[in-house]
Amino acid sequence: MTLDLGFQILLGIVSAVFGLWVKELQKDISNLEKSVETIKTDYQRREDAKTNFDLMMATLRDVRIAIDRIDGKLDRKADK
Repeated sequence: MTLDLGFQILLGIVSAVFGLWVKELQKDISNLEKSVETIKTDYQRREDAKTNFDLMMATLRDVRIAIDRIDGKLDRKADK
């Protein structure tokens, strides 16, 4: 076995290991991309959550006003 042949064998082994490592990295990147897509579709964006929260708070304010109005009417009715 000559030095040149030994170097070529070593280079082939290193290339194979490096190729397997790159293949695993590509799988990991693909899995991460799928996870990001899942997050995009399954979870609510911050802006959407704020909009929904603001709408809910406005509705609760309206309900509170209606309850206060009913309470005032009941108090006036009880005073008669």
